[in-house]
Amino acid sequence: MHKYRDASQRLTIEFFDIEADLYPQITQFVVNQFQLQPVGELVTGPQERFQEFQHLRKVIGLEWDFWSGYCVVAKTKSAEKLVRKIAALIEQHHS
Repeated sequence: MHKYRDASQRLTIEFFDIEADLYPQITQFVVNQFQLQPVGELVTGPQERFQEFQHLRKVIGLEWDFWSGYCVVAKTKSAEKLVRKIAALIEQHHS
C-alpha cells in the first residue's frame, strides 16, 4: 500500500500487487461494504479501469491501471477519511 497526493492534491492510495482481473470483485466488495452509488459509467481500456462512486457528498474513484495497480482516490476533500477506511479494508482482505 502506497499513499500520496496527486498533482491536484487528492489523496490516492495504491495497491501495486492487485491485478486487473480482481478489479470487479474488489470494487463490488467495496461498493457493498460502504453503500456506494456509481457516478457515471465504468471506463475500461486495455491498461486501465476506473469509475467514480459517491456516498452522501463524498466522491471517490476506484481505479486500476497497468502502472499503479488498484487505487482508491479521494475526488473530494471530504472523502479522505472514507478513502482511508476503504484502503484499510482492501489491505485487510486482498493484500
